[in-house]
Amino acid sequence: MALVVGGCARHPQVVASHQITVYYCKSGTDALVPVHYPVSVSLTDAQVASFAVNQLLAGSPAIADEVVLFPPGTRASVSESGGTATVNLTGAIVQGYHGGAGAETALFKSLTFTLTDLPDVKNVQVLADGKNIAALPGGHFALDEPLDRDTFSQ
Repeated sequence: MALVVGGCARHPQVVASHQITVYYCKSGTDALVPVHYPVSVSLTDAQVASFAVNQLLAGSPAIADEVVLFPPGTRASVSESGGTATVNLTGAIVQGYHGGAGAETALFKSLTFTLTDLPDVKNVQVLADGKNIAALPGGHFALDEPLDRDTFSQ
């Protein structure tokens, strides 16, 4: 797939791209809703992971009313090493989460499935304000160990 970006109308620049999948969890269920986004092939693996997480945090306007979304004002930085993507959450989500156990599980399922869909990412370690925590303030979901897809099959 190619994406045409700005440039002279007679000579448009073509940037090669591929697609990534961001998974949102459907409200009231554990079903995942995949949404595809084009990304430039020139991005590093870390940049693609950051882009994927930022898309997840922003939500997809087309399905926003149907899925569980991170609270507005939630931010994240992502790094990857040895098959583990480390996601440092800051902002609204770490102030205290009050969405309930089911919605909280849905958020981390979405995050985990999105990142483990990328090459070389096997699991996800979640930090809050740079710290490894047992759960979010006011939360119920265990975050002290890395998450993988099997975490959500139980």
